[in-house]
Amino acid sequence: MKNIKILMIMGLLGLVTVAGSGCSKANAETEGNSVANESISTESKSEKSESTPVSKKKTKRSDFKQEATLGTIGMIDLDENSAFPQAGFIETDDLVLGFDENKGELASCFFQNVCVSKYDAENIWHVEYSEDLDKIPSAMKGLDSIWDSFLNDGRMYNMHSEQKYEVIVDNTEKASYGGRDFIREEGHIDVTRKDPNYTYDPELVRTKYIAYYFFSPKDAGASAVDNTAGFGMGMAVWGVRPVDMSDEAEAKTMEENYEKLKKSAESSMSGLTSFQEYWKLEK
Repeated sequence: MKNIKILMIMGLLGLVTVAGSGCSKANAETEGNSVANESISTESKSEKSESTPVSKKKTKRSDFKQEATLGTIGMIDLDENSAFPQAGFIETDDLVLGFDENKGELASCFFQNVCVSKYDAENIWHVEYSEDLDKIPSAMKGLDSIWDSFLNDGRMYNMHSEQKYEVIVDNTEKASYGGRDFIREEGHIDVTRKDPNYTYDPELVRTKYIAYYFFSPKDAGASAVDNTAGFGMGMAVWGVRPVDMSDEAEAKTMEENYEKLKKSAESSMSGLTSFQEYWKLEK
């Protein structure tokens, strides 16, 4: 009887040991998975933060280092482009141009913001006016002199009379910032010879752009003064300096700059602040 009791006690101890080992294994797997998931999450967050600049929440109006209005719908901060170029943006009559720091080189990129009213669209630009967001990108491409200006500023590039250009859309998608809908468009502009036999100019010059199209309603701002920023069909567009694509080094640099510019433009747009919110901020 005594031996039976001893055997029963040993059996129970064995069961407890096995049960304990099972729980330990399960916990170890859970903990291991948790650590692995946490590591993946951390890496993912790290990659995301490295790939896309994060817009900082503006708590004061003075937090906007270089404001740019998007029609009547609100304000973005071009300081979000501080990652590229190094010296920020320099405003000119027609464009806001970016220069590499202290190098005295041609402009490396540009920003342009255009808002067109119904009257101006029909009587000055002679393009179809629309409040339909899907139709605005094609209407805005009808503003020839705006697109011409991207290629005819000597500080960036000077397209010759023997050249022609074509705007080519590579990708479009819907996006929303600050509660407003946009069409985000990526594309490139190819400058070619009008006459292939005229070999003075490069065979192919290319620039790339990122455009955000929107509709800006009248009286959408927080006060009447906000209408002075323009209302109607809108476009905010960033682009890089056109380069001769036969120069491999120049072409590579342009592609690298374009990737940087896409990230910084997205960062500026993601910080869109409505005028209602903007005017509530402390100075």
